[in-house]
Amino acid sequence: SLDRYRQLLPAVQQALKACGCNNLNRVAMWMAQLGHESGGLQWMEEIADGSKYEGRTDLGNTQPGDGRKFKGRGPIQVTGRHNYGQLSNWAFSQKLVPSPTYFVDNPAELSSDRYGFVGVVWYWTVARPQINSLCDAGDLVGVTKAINGGTNGLDDRRSRWNHCLNMGDSLLQLTSAAPTPTP
Repeated sequence: SLDRYRQLLPAVQQALKACGCNNLNRVAMWMAQLGHESGGLQWMEEIADGSKYEGRTDLGNTQPGDGRKFKGRGPIQVTGRHNYGQLSNWAFSQKLVPSPTYFVDNPAELSSDRYGFVGVVWYWTVARPQINSLCDAGDLVGVTKAINGGTNGLDDRRSRWNHCLNMGDSLLQLTSAAPTPTP
């Protein structure tokens, strides 16, 4: 709903800035990718139960129950024990969370309004620092692979990206306006 978007606007603005999204290609790609991953910011947690990630050592899911416990969360769907751990360490180093294992110990917090976009900033700037260069080149497939590991939902991502690009410089108001305080 429009009210929900208003609630999330300050976090979106802060995250866009922290991700270095300072031109049309970057902002449009950020919106397209997060729009797809979160269903237009409807879902801060993966709809599936995460059981398909059980035993996925490439995600660091080495303990029974890790698949469900560390399923995709936040608007970019950070997934897996390893990523939750790396994100926790980074967020702690930035003084954003109280411990270096915060999201491993409290995985549901990553789907909260308070911390969901912290996951976005980490993923965009630390886990996949090449994303802005790919955005600058207009490489939708490259960014999609960096975020998704494949090209899942490419048509939707392309549609969202083109829609955002067609908004032109007005889209950049998201990064130039002061974040609106949350009531």
